[in-house]
Amino acid sequence: MTKQEQVKAIFIEEAGEIIEKLDIDILRFEENSSDFDLLNEIFRGVHTLKGNANAFGFTRLGEFVHHFEDVLDHYRSTKEDVEEHHLELFVGSVDIIKEVMTCELDVLPDLPDGYAECLEKIKVLIASKKNIPILVVVETAGEPLPDLASEFGFGCPEQMEDVVEKSIHSHQAMKEEGLNLYRIDLTLDSDSYKRGFDHLVFLNLLGEKAKSLESFFDMENVKMLDQFAGDENAITRVSAILLTPQTKDEVAENFEFLFDHEYAITPIEAEEIPQTDEIIVAATAKPKKEAVKPSSDTPTASLNAPKSTIRIDTFKLDELFDSVGELVIAQNFIAQNEEIRSIEDESIRRSIETLSKITKKIQDRVMSLRMVAIRDTFDKMKRVVRDTSKKTGKELHLVVNGEETEIDKTMIDSLSDPLIHIIRNAIDHGLESDNAERVKVGKRAEGTITLRAFHKSGSIVISVSDDGRGINKEKVFNKAIERGIITGDENLTDSQIFGLIMQPGFSTADTISDLSGRGVGLDVVKTSIEKLRGKIEIESKEGQGTTFSMVLPLTLAIIDGMLVQTAGEIYIIPTLSVVESFRPEREIVHALKGQGEFISMRGQHIPVVRLSDVFELSTQRIEPWEGILVCVETEAGRIAIMVDELVGRQQVVIKPLGKSLAKLKEITGGAILGSGDIALILNVDELRPLIEAPSSGN
Repeated sequence: MTKQEQVKAIFIEEAGEIIEKLDIDILRFEENSSDFDLLNEIFRGVHTLKGNANAFGFTRLGEFVHHFEDVLDHYRSTKEDVEEHHLELFVGSVDIIKEVMTCELDVLPDLPDGYAECLEKIKVLIASKKNIPILVVVETAGEPLPDLASEFGFGCPEQMEDVVEKSIHSHQAMKEEGLNLYRIDLTLDSDSYKRGFDHLVFLNLLGEKAKSLESFFDMENVKMLDQFAGDENAITRVSAILLTPQTKDEVAENFEFLFDHEYAITPIEAEEIPQTDEIIVAATAKPKKEAVKPSSDTPTASLNAPKSTIRIDTFKLDELFDSVGELVIAQNFIAQNEEIRSIEDESIRRSIETLSKITKKIQDRVMSLRMVAIRDTFDKMKRVVRDTSKKTGKELHLVVNGEETEIDKTMIDSLSDPLIHIIRNAIDHGLESDNAERVKVGKRAEGTITLRAFHKSGSIVISVSDDGRGINKEKVFNKAIERGIITGDENLTDSQIFGLIMQPGFSTADTISDLSGRGVGLDVVKTSIEKLRGKIEIESKEGQGTTFSMVLPLTLAIIDGMLVQTAGEIYIIPTLSVVESFRPEREIVHALKGQGEFISMRGQHIPVVRLSDVFELSTQRIEPWEGILVCVETEAGRIAIMVDELVGRQQVVIKPLGKSLAKLKEITGGAILGSGDIALILNVDELRPLIEAPSSGN
């Protein structure tokens, strides 16, 4: 990647951040249009975007934000109140900016729908605010102005080249020790002015360090005045002869924002030629200023200096995270090695404890590098709420809690789409159809959507709540039977019944009713959350509202697990799925001959799954009351996993499995334990009991 391409990549990333912030700030300004500090912030973002867009050839984006900047500048300068219908234009303009940026990045020839209309509205608005009259151009006959380019320019390219060669010879005679001579040819594209560049900018930069600088402009293609376009570069070529102490790379840094074909730097060697009396017209550099050296008692850095940040490729962070994972495994191996532990030496024991503390601290610090506040994601959701509210015509109030809750950056990127869908679903299908319906049942006319994030038992929970009509449990249950999703004999909790609306069967209704509509597309949401090793829980009270909670692990790279042993093998059950573990009383264990076992507990019949049977392990068969049962929550209901013993709870680094083991649905990955052994991580949703538990009533 060239330096220009690297700089362009940085611009694209920064432009994306600016546009994301504009999307958030413009909504805040819509809510409080008297906040001119916020308007100044929006203006600065648009101004920065304009300069950078033009610099990298995104002229369509540059043109739009240029006019939008004029409008913002007027309001921030005059402190004039922004009319409500103009606020809508501001919000729509940010939408156009997002879409145009996509067109520029994908090099699409067509502009987004609404571009021309929105731009025209902006132009009309600024014209009306500045009392700019409509200009009428009247052609008048008269003598054409003389063509200055032909009067003072070179007669042909060969004539210009002769003069350049003469300048080269003259500067060769001036060359001294420590000075370098270059010929520089600038062939800027016609859109260079729109990108913020012209020839004099670069000549001034070169002149700052030059001993001598002489330039020659080719004006052959400059059009007549009646055809001249002031925003287009018509100068075909500018050649410059530069005598400077700078190296070629240092000279090239002046042109790092130009395309490669727009400039050429040719070093010229010195040659012995006789001195002449010819006068050379050159732009000499300004005298150098001596740098002021700090005194010995001047501090090198202020104690109150602001925090600095640095951009790091996430790929590098992932590599660092993997390395720390290996470090944790190595440290555990040392700490749990029996031979080392058998050494009765206090200094070795203290060293191992110190290593353990340092390793844990490094692990926590590296994990924190990947953690970002969910604030930005929640801010984006405010736009979703606004647009859905306007589209559905439902008045509502958004409440946001826990914006500072941190979550793994890799999960943030995959979380937006499911969250958007749940929010739209809550507004469209959760809230009542009209205000009168809400008032009739004693609610406020304005609906409420609550977006919340918080920590719970080592997990992150992100919930979306509405105070709407709630979900009718009986209707869901009956519709699931009708769709063939369940048979009707299942023993399901309220949460499991509500979870049925996320089954694909609820998305295939011929017409979207209040019930079937509530489940439209939620199967995709469920799949997306499960890919993040999370789960969705639904709570609802009919007539009061519904809450969708996404329960997610803190990070995708480390899992908190319960270590269990069966037939001498260690397995890991994600603690996110564990309800409880216990040794059952003999009285609650039941069996159906030749089929399987289940336990009766708290009015529920829970199937027993033996890991030794699932993985066909050779072991002495014991009764359930002689072993340990780990009750886990799965999408099909609770099951009790039978194991020989509990080893403990531990955070482990997830390792991918080979192709052969990857085919086992019951396994999601592996982990290396401190002993060096490999433990398999169970996918509890794929552990199927031999029998379905008998129903205990609905």
